[in-house]
Amino acid sequence: MTGPSSISAELVDSIYRSASLMQGEGRYAEAEAEYARLLQYFPDSPALHYNIGLLLYAQEKFEASLHHYLQAMDASGDDPDLLYNLGLCLQKCGRTGKAALVYEELLRLAPDDVDGLYNLAGCYRELRQYDQAAKVLDRLLVLQPDHQGATGGLAYLLHLQGKLHEACRCYCRLLELHPGHQTARHMVAALRGERIGTAADEYVRTVFNGYADDFEDSLVQGLGYRVPEGLRRGVGLVAGAGRRFAHLLDLGCGTGLVGAAFVDICDCLTGVDLAEEMIVRARIKRLYHHLVVDGIFPFLNGTAGRYDLVTLADVLIYLGDPEPMLTAVHLKTTDDALLCFSIEIAETPTYCLQSTGRFAHSPGFIGRLATTTGWVLRHRETIRLRREGDGWIGGMLFFLTKGGGRR
Repeated sequence: MTGPSSISAELVDSIYRSASLMQGEGRYAEAEAEYARLLQYFPDSPALHYNIGLLLYAQEKFEASLHHYLQAMDASGDDPDLLYNLGLCLQKCGRTGKAALVYEELLRLAPDDVDGLYNLAGCYRELRQYDQAAKVLDRLLVLQPDHQGATGGLAYLLHLQGKLHEACRCYCRLLELHPGHQTARHMVAALRGERIGTAADEYVRTVFNGYADDFEDSLVQGLGYRVPEGLRRGVGLVAGAGRRFAHLLDLGCGTGLVGAAFVDICDCLTGVDLAEEMIVRARIKRLYHHLVVDGIFPFLNGTAGRYDLVTLADVLIYLGDPEPMLTAVHLKTTDDALLCFSIEIAETPTYCLQSTGRFAHSPGFIGRLATTTGWVLRHRETIRLRREGDGWIGGMLFFLTKGGGRR
């Protein structure tokens, strides 16, 4: 690095080496201060702006990082590493379209850059350009056939496009690469029509941690989801408009949509969810007195609480067999408790795993199980759960009270 005569080359090299060492050790504030000293002498240096961009990105200061990457681009716009990191930063700043353009430029310079291909496919997927995303992943898998992320991503896209046979083949390939991959195992079972009792916790956790950022916008605004409001209306019908509840247990609470619907009639709210990212977003709303990252059965087995209202909104679609849940909740509720939940309706005698990866249940089967596990069916109603494709998913809401012991 060379520059004005007011600073010697030896001092420049010393400061630069020191800053780089600090950066490598995670001493970001000190490193930034050293780079800033050099910027006084070399304000247009792409290397300085690039390194400052890296350290700001590492501190999740994405807008500030973006500023320095763009400064570096002005002087060195054909550096693949710079383009790659600029693309990452643009994604973090929510500028997915611009990130895609940057990755496209990167791939013009380095057509076989696997990371660039993978990230470009992710941008296309976020932009809902699914055909383009699939083509990019196909190209990546020619270069690196054992890339697990690309294999899983392509399986997801094929499934989304209704290409179920091809999706199943991709999920099977993912299982070859990673035999313990729970999402792949679950989706192979779903696409083959196999009967399983419940979805693996790791599958559910992965789905909803990945969905957390866009969950409410996508589900409520995009898909017309109104199950929490439907549960609230049904509780009013069954329990009476004036009843208050001492303690709501919201199993599978997600981001807190049920809590928002019930907070005004409950003295205490406890939310439980497998997905930590969903709990993070529920906590922001400050609706719940207690939020727990846990599975339904570990929580119920360990809790000393007694609840008089229990909700499971869109939970049975991942549980499959509802009998263990009905039994476990019965043991942890007060004598006057109310249990309410939603299902997707199945045209089968009991329940089935659908090609979507979700379970559907026969309403009659749910009613019979309610009786044998000590519950009384007080009310049920059909509901349009949410949009899917060009139509609506048909569902049903159930409202149960306790009716004595297990039969």
